[in-house]
Amino acid sequence: MHVLHRGQAPQQPLLLRPLFGGVQRIGLRSETSTTLRDAGRSRPGAALPGVQMVMAVEVLRVLPDGTARYRFTLEEVDLLVAARTPVRTVEAARAQLSPLPGLKGEGQVDPHGRSSGFEWKLPADLSAPVRGQMQQLAGLLKDLGTFLPTEPVGVGARWEQKGAGSGALTGANTRVELRSLEGLSVGLRLQMETPRMPQPVPAALRPPPGEKGEASMHTEAKGHGGCLLSLDRLWPVRLEMDVESHVAVRAGTQDAPRRFDGFTTSRLQVRELSFTPPRLRAARTV
Repeated sequence: MHVLHRGQAPQQPLLLRPLFGGVQRIGLRSETSTTLRDAGRSRPGAALPGVQMVMAVEVLRVLPDGTARYRFTLEEVDLLVAARTPVRTVEAARAQLSPLPGLKGEGQVDPHGRSSGFEWKLPADLSAPVRGQMQQLAGLLKDLGTFLPTEPVGVGARWEQKGAGSGALTGANTRVELRSLEGLSVGLRLQMETPRMPQPVPAALRPPPGEKGEASMHTEAKGHGGCLLSLDRLWPVRLEMDVESHVAVRAGTQDAPRRFDGFTTSRLQVRELSFTPPRLRAARTV
């Protein structure tokens, strides 16, 4: 973490102060669209259904150094189905998701929002595609950390975190700006960008042995958005993030070149649905 500008006075440390026993319910919505460009022509990629889910996060323990241990429960999960999607496709996808409600995991977050140790307890009979998606989601949930600075700051402060992110934004340089600060409420603007990274080229696209040609594939991604935090919560009260990723493939022989690009646009929205403080929970159980 590197602070670029400490912002206006007054400046203060931004630290999470989660409440032991507090429960935060979060709604998450994720949608993705793709476009393929080949020989100068663009066409939409395969339609991918979005996902919406409801999650509950309960603070199990707060250590003396401020690190919080939490339990995560996936309460609801469903597809966001585009028009004209075949009914059988939707039914098959929903059947694969049916074991997920009730799924639990645990993790911990330090006072600066760095998350670590998040683990699912995945059902043994979960299909391989859904298992892979849930492992990717675990990385995403881990990165919902607030990336708070390690120095006191004021409104207008800017800092950056190198090597953060997961999925398309793995290794991204994240820049954060403090847009508002009022009591426990913190408003941030986020910008993420990955360097152009070489990737292994699939064997089917490489030139045959002994023939001259090229074989290269690169990826890069950019993301931007903002979030509203409450320092007594572990996860954002509201977050929106748009990510644009690009895959460029240059392969084939001189007589049969293959040059095409894939563009993926992803939108993530997070909303706090409710927050139950410890005292209110205790009153309800009496």
